[in-house]
Amino acid sequence: MIKRLKKGILFYTQDMKLQSKFIFSHLILVIAPTILIVFILLNQLSDILLSNTVLSEQSLSRQTADYIENSIAQVNNASKSILNSQYLSEIVTKTSYEIPLEKGEEFEKDTTSFLSSIHSSIDGFVITDIKVYLSKEFESIYNDPIYSDYQILEPMENAKGSYWHGIFSSTPKKYLVCPSLYLSPSECKNYGELAIIRKVNFLDNVNTPAAYIAVYFSKSNIDFILGKDLSISDSSTYLINERNSIVSTSNSSLSGKYILSYETVQQKLAHINNFTTMTLGGEIVYIGCKEIPNTDWYMISVIPTNNAIVQTRDIVYQLVGTYMIFLGIAFFIALLLSNSIVKRIKSVINQMNQVRKSTPKRLALDPGRDEIGDLIETYNFMTDEINILLKQQEKASNDLRISEFKALQAQINPHFLYNTLDMINWLSKMGKSDEVSNAVWALSKFYKLTLNKGNITVSVKEELEHVSLYVQLQNMRYQNKIKFLIDVPDELLDYEIPKLVFQPIVENSIQHGIFSKESKEGTIVIMGWLEDNTIVFIISDDGVGITSEKLKSILIGGNKSSSSHGSNIGISNTHKRLQLFYNAECGLTYRSTPNIETEVEIRIPAKKFNKPKA
Repeated sequence: MIKRLKKGILFYTQDMKLQSKFIFSHLILVIAPTILIVFILLNQLSDILLSNTVLSEQSLSRQTADYIENSIAQVNNASKSILNSQYLSEIVTKTSYEIPLEKGEEFEKDTTSFLSSIHSSIDGFVITDIKVYLSKEFESIYNDPIYSDYQILEPMENAKGSYWHGIFSSTPKKYLVCPSLYLSPSECKNYGELAIIRKVNFLDNVNTPAAYIAVYFSKSNIDFILGKDLSISDSSTYLINERNSIVSTSNSSLSGKYILSYETVQQKLAHINNFTTMTLGGEIVYIGCKEIPNTDWYMISVIPTNNAIVQTRDIVYQLVGTYMIFLGIAFFIALLLSNSIVKRIKSVINQMNQVRKSTPKRLALDPGRDEIGDLIETYNFMTDEINILLKQQEKASNDLRISEFKALQAQINPHFLYNTLDMINWLSKMGKSDEVSNAVWALSKFYKLTLNKGNITVSVKEELEHVSLYVQLQNMRYQNKIKFLIDVPDELLDYEIPKLVFQPIVENSIQHGIFSKESKEGTIVIMGWLEDNTIVFIISDDGVGITSEKLKSILIGGNKSSSSHGSNIGISNTHKRLQLFYNAECGLTYRSTPNIETEVEIRIPAKKFNKPKA
């Protein structure tokens, strides 16, 4: 066995043709790790796809709920329009007409206008019919043949015997959203299978109903919307009301299997915005809940986990199959290219493999003058360049860390902390608890954003929030002497910026610009916009300005003196950090007109901010 193994190794290393060796090596080096990775990551990939599938179904469910809400809102608005009509109000309150009603030209005109308005609300798609059931006092109206063509007015006697009439009679309810169960067979057949019904009492006899306003709408339309809710097989969506009646469903048999009581929905699902897992009928399912406004309905969406997993696995198999096809194409191309490989390539490969253990090293052999010789010379050149870049990167990294440390040290000014704490102590002694709470919150949030878990970059939104908190604390200390304006479009808020860029500049504007004025008052404005692939910020103040001599040294830390107001070291550190982080083209540009205005321009490359994982 050992002899055969040695013979096989010897054949592979010395006797096998290079083209065959190339193909065999790639089979081992590519397929074997691929199979291993697929088996290791299959479950993780399945989980990711399953999560995305559930999120997609959740989005569909929310859209369905929105469609149903819009339909209910249309019906409810029609009902409220009738309820709030002047005509109905006047005949119920008996303000303009006497009962029994004395018909006249004015009364007939008002009644016809009222009925025409109602009739125009019936679109036949959502609202299928509208009925106003009147008490016996209005017999002369609903029996009048003049109004019979509208088919709106009905005697209240026609509603008796229906389930909804019994509910209104036995409870103080004045508003009811009725499923088919609440309506009489005649109503379902002739008017509509669902309805919103309102009870209107006489004003001088609040216990006696004067009318019922019934707006009927299509159950088939709701069923159609629910049927489009979920895309996974054997899923079900249904509406349930407070009396545990199923109002509408996408699948009657499945809804019966996954039915939940109204109380269970309120206790376990009503407060959850996303899909969650639950065991129903001995089966684990994903379930989501959405309350429908202006009703006592909840929309329940149920997805069997097994069906979701099967759909996810189908996607995984498609991905694997696609990968195998491309793998076959890649090997075919490798077979064609292998004819150009010669022995010296092995030296390059071996040398390149050493990169995994240490820095790249030059090849000592004579490169020759053919194509492989050119490759070796190129490799040697690349090795030299990589080593130079590695050294430069190491130096730049060290410089960046030192600069970051100095910047942080400059920003976390102990004088600012001591002064703020002293202000909080004074506010506390004055009994200003609300101001103390606001100051403590702002200071805590300020230093939380300053430290930011050690991250180097933040979003523009967070950087603006950080500098806003700094100005807020300064205003609390100096009686709102600083007017602070931000004019940055929302689309820039999600872009990346090194942290602690704005605050040192604003601090310098306050301490050396605004507070150097006799009034100790001023305005600071931060503006921002996008120029091609560059973000431009302008920070301006109306302080005393900066002389041309100081402008020459402000970015190189020329002012080394420190005081309770800080120094220019924060500005020079900020400028240097931006250049180290990006390139020499980036950084700060100061422009100033003494006693009028100072502007600081910041230019950085536009890059979306990717929030670090916790």
